[in-house]
Amino acid sequence: MRGHVEEFLKEKDIPYRSGVSAATLSTFRIGGVCDVATPVCLQQLMELTTYCAYHDHAYRIIGRGSNLLFGDDRIEALLIKTDLLDAAEIGAGYALVQCGCSLPRLARKVAALGYADLAFAVGIPGSVGGAVYMNAGALGKEFSSLVTWVEVYDPLRREIRTYFNKELNYSYRNSRFQSGNEVVLRASLRLELITKKDEILDVMRLNIKKRASSQPLEMPSVGSAFRRPAPDIAIGKLLDDLGLKGLRRGGAAISEKHAGFIVNLGGATARDVKELTVAVQKIVEEKTGIHLIPEFQEIT
Repeated sequence: MRGHVEEFLKEKDIPYRSGVSAATLSTFRIGGVCDVATPVCLQQLMELTTYCAYHDHAYRIIGRGSNLLFGDDRIEALLIKTDLLDAAEIGAGYALVQCGCSLPRLARKVAALGYADLAFAVGIPGSVGGAVYMNAGALGKEFSSLVTWVEVYDPLRREIRTYFNKELNYSYRNSRFQSGNEVVLRASLRLELITKKDEILDVMRLNIKKRASSQPLEMPSVGSAFRRPAPDIAIGKLLDDLGLKGLRRGGAAISEKHAGFIVNLGGATARDVKELTVAVQKIVEEKTGIHLIPEFQEIT
């Protein structure tokens, strides 16, 4: 870590660690050495991102690491982890949630108050910030359907802004935040599906059971490896029909349980994953004319 950044972190009393294995920060369990800062409040997050932006120090904001592939070498960017920014205020018909709140935790909290809106997200091992950024989804539902507004911070202009749903450019696994430098701080969600708590919990348990029975949750992965090329094309079925289950490069392989997943068989590297990704893209394009786009984000 550059000395001046470390001095700033100490001055602002922002917790940080140097020489961390990035593999411990991703559900892929892959990655080289990195430096990690963990702001304890939104003010620290804003101050740190502005400092990095003005001092030309690369940084990346990460949540639960469920959609990230870290590079094999030292990660040059400072990783700013949002785990401690997890406050959630839930009232009549709404939830106001900070970026670091975990989706399963939030789903259970709103369920306890009789709202079923987030039952689909109970099995998504990500954070609210990641869900806003990626428009996370499962079981045919997307996070964007719940978002009323998102509060963000522009580190260069030092401005807090609020965007309403129609301004977020949401589409399948996409949002305005993927092409800018704005930092997601909080999101306001609309809660409408009022149901008995026991019924919601039953649905959530069923959703988790379905995921466990059809997906390789027992192995390190980042969930679905590729975006659907069209709403009616399921990636798992497409790759299965092409006989790609078990295709392997080093320690990375297409899951035998669900072909839409790339799994770490043990000791996989980022290079293995990228080589396998390219191999799958090439086969699919040659045989179907479809160009697949990876769903996971790379950080090097």
